[in-house]
Amino acid sequence: MKIVFASAEVSPIAKTGGLGDVCGSLPKALAKLGHDVTIFMPCYRQAREWFANNGVELEEALPTTHVSWADWAAESNFLRTTLPGTEIPLILVANDYYFRRPHIYSPRFDGYDDGIERFTFFCRAVVRGCELLGIAPDIVHAHDWHTALLPVYLHSGLRRTDQFEHARSVYTIHNLNYQGIGAAERFPSFGLHSRYWAPDALEHFRDVNLMKGGIILADQVTTVSPTYAREIQTPEHGAGLDGILRSLAFKLQGIVNGIDVEEWDSETDPYLRSHFSAQRLAGKNLSKRALLRELKLPLKAKTPLLSFISRLVDQKGIDLLIAALPHMLAAGAQAVILGSGEPRYENALRQIAAQHPDSCRVVIGFDNPLAHRIYAGADILLMPSMYEPCGLNQMYALRYGTVPVVRLTGGLADTVIPFHGANLETANGFGFLSTNAADFFTATWLAMLNYREPKTWRRLQANGMAADFSWERSAREYESVYHRALNS
Repeated sequence: MKIVFASAEVSPIAKTGGLGDVCGSLPKALAKLGHDVTIFMPCYRQAREWFANNGVELEEALPTTHVSWADWAAESNFLRTTLPGTEIPLILVANDYYFRRPHIYSPRFDGYDDGIERFTFFCRAVVRGCELLGIAPDIVHAHDWHTALLPVYLHSGLRRTDQFEHARSVYTIHNLNYQGIGAAERFPSFGLHSRYWAPDALEHFRDVNLMKGGIILADQVTTVSPTYAREIQTPEHGAGLDGILRSLAFKLQGIVNGIDVEEWDSETDPYLRSHFSAQRLAGKNLSKRALLRELKLPLKAKTPLLSFISRLVDQKGIDLLIAALPHMLAAGAQAVILGSGEPRYENALRQIAAQHPDSCRVVIGFDNPLAHRIYAGADILLMPSMYEPCGLNQMYALRYGTVPVVRLTGGLADTVIPFHGANLETANGFGFLSTNAADFFTATWLAMLNYREPKTWRRLQANGMAADFSWERSAREYESVYHRALNS
């Protein structure tokens, strides 16, 4: 199949989270299965910097091109390279007015949030780029609200063109809480017939909702874990779209994301001084010692080292962490926190660390090499997320023999099997269901108790390290979705 990926983020070039990881990894796995994949992404300032820092010269794929739709027009440059480490074509849509900004999702310079206009232009540029570059896709795979208009455009008449005659659309929801919502007056900028200003298309309570349109009009819809696919069909997690998702459940499938098992390999990780495997765990103990030295924390025998690596925002359960962490430290644990986000959370965690100087360190910011060393050196990973469409951190932790304690939501429930005393053959972590800090503490306390049982702990580690989180497994599921789209 010829597959076009369109995404606002592609790792390692420009990303803020899991969307970038998926769109930087899944195309590789699909290419290994024999598919012809081309990726389109915006040419942000950050993307240009990444290529410059890595010595990659971008090639001009097309001369400056006029992209017009409705009463709108903009110029675009199409630049060509390959996805790093592969031969997969990567086309970057360049327009300094829309994409040369301080951050990937920065508003306009006057403070106006023109995200809908920016990504409408991007979608139109993807269409124009395919036409001019002779790319005739079988599948257009759109991701999150930024590219939700692509399934809409295919439905609205694009399939009557030679280039897209056989194209079918697959739309992936990475996070339902970000939907691309705007005022009704933005609708004319999409260049669509008034028929699409309707409850069965883009209109949602008199607002524009791009994600709603993508979900309704795509041939197939996926999200990033089976549990999240069920959760978003409920009022609690459906973000106002649960009824639509229930009515379209026949074309909705949850597929757990994979991880790059070459990057996240405890036997070869370049950021680790001591490598290890499930059969040779001595290197993990050495990694813990090295991490404690780096953090200037004392080495304490039989003391579990807890870790938390995340954005410091509501979604990640930071309120639970702040409430429970002092009790965990008082119960005999050490902890390291790595992340950044809302100042109130950063300050609260700093205060906890100041009150426990011999047992807690908080590092504000993000440091990828340090993250690798924390996964390798910690004993337990904490993930008390309020919701988690898929989650990658728990998979990284399991790969590195670090046992996760998670709130059993979304992809966390699909990848972590809580130990309850009678399932040691399959268990790989600990879990809790409520949004209560006391239950989070109890689950972590049970993990801390089992840490003191070496045989039990080693089996939990071995179970986690044996799990298959490669993209090959997920890619085959996406392949089946593509076939269903083509037959729809």
